[in-house]
Amino acid sequence: MKTLKTLFTLSNHNRFAKQLLSKPLILFLSIFILASCETDDTINDLQTNGPVFDINLFEQNIINYVNSGGNTPVGWSYTISENGNLARSNSYGQARTAADGALDFTLDKEINVASVTKFYTAIAVMQLLETNNLTIDDKISEWLPSSWPQGPGVSDLTFKDLLTHRSGLESSNNNFNTTLGYQGLAVCIRTGVINSKNYNYLNVNFALYRVLIPSLWSALPNAPTIDINSDTDTRSKYIQYMQQNIFDRISLPDVGCSPEPEDIVTLYYNVNDINTNANGLVYSDWNNKAGGGGYYMTTIEMAKVIAFFEHSEILVNQNQRAIMKLHRIGMDRADLADEIHGNYYGKGGSIGTNSNQTLSKGVLTQMVMFPINGIDCVVVMNCRGVTLNNNTNLRQMIYDAYNNAWQ
Repeated sequence: MKTLKTLFTLSNHNRFAKQLLSKPLILFLSIFILASCETDDTINDLQTNGPVFDINLFEQNIINYVNSGGNTPVGWSYTISENGNLARSNSYGQARTAADGALDFTLDKEINVASVTKFYTAIAVMQLLETNNLTIDDKISEWLPSSWPQGPGVSDLTFKDLLTHRSGLESSNNNFNTTLGYQGLAVCIRTGVINSKNYNYLNVNFALYRVLIPSLWSALPNAPTIDINSDTDTRSKYIQYMQQNIFDRISLPDVGCSPEPEDIVTLYYNVNDINTNANGLVYSDWNNKAGGGGYYMTTIEMAKVIAFFEHSEILVNQNQRAIMKLHRIGMDRADLADEIHGNYYGKGGSIGTNSNQTLSKGVLTQMVMFPINGIDCVVVMNCRGVTLNNNTNLRQMIYDAYNNAWQ
């Protein structure tokens, strides 16, 4: 078990820095008010009757709820941040079991973040739309490769349609190398909009941004030369844009869609694999199918991205952030019944090999932002089949841990 305490250093021009500048005035006003009221005994002991959030209880709830089913994850970790500062964190278990050469799971161990990648892709899209004087309601058709025939309805598809999973495109959430590869994307566009444009979660909606992001970038001054009719060029330029305009901005070097070296890479298990001494699963390079999934990051790196997204304007400005939250762009859908203390915003990721959770090997990831009191949380685990508190999913477990930390 390892614990890490550190701070995320935010830019001096973020809103928290501005609050610090106002502290002398607040202090003066506080002294004035206290002095004028010091003889009035009726208001000396002001109390709040509303619930108060307990960050220590939130942390303990997470730990308890992960372990409540009696089948502890092979490896897992969490972070809790408050107003952009890392407040609580820990890691448990193994990135690789004894069957694969035992290796501890730590806060600095890379894991495939799965669909949390969509959140990062969405940030890049919001940046590029604004820089190109476009909105989420503009059409994608002119930004697609000229070599891709466009099927019915594609000319009316908007960036928002893809970002909110309401495209009506035809695809499936399996066989990723085929459905999410460059040729698979081309087939999807050629087939066109053949379904209703109701909500339908499809990885292809965000995998298309592996091509659209380089295309949008190519229209800007000083952009590199980009051939969007090239699979090799679009996948490399997608990674390049993401690095330069998201990860470099917050001092995260060399973040990408390739795993660590084979002898130390995190492996993915079923929770029962410890007892059976079964080998873990290796996830390979995701560069050829990225956009909707595939980034390899540490828990700390994931926490840092949401800290800068939520508590600064380094990655997005206030208007861009508001649009993303309004439409849940790159985020999970709203769950208002459980969003008791204001709106909750987050994104989860999941990869598994089998619908039977007693057999499936894979990964679970979840990040959540609780804006009402500046709390952000990340939880990841490198296995499937864990029985969480009340048999919930990982997002619901974090919601419950948070809601039950108000006393």
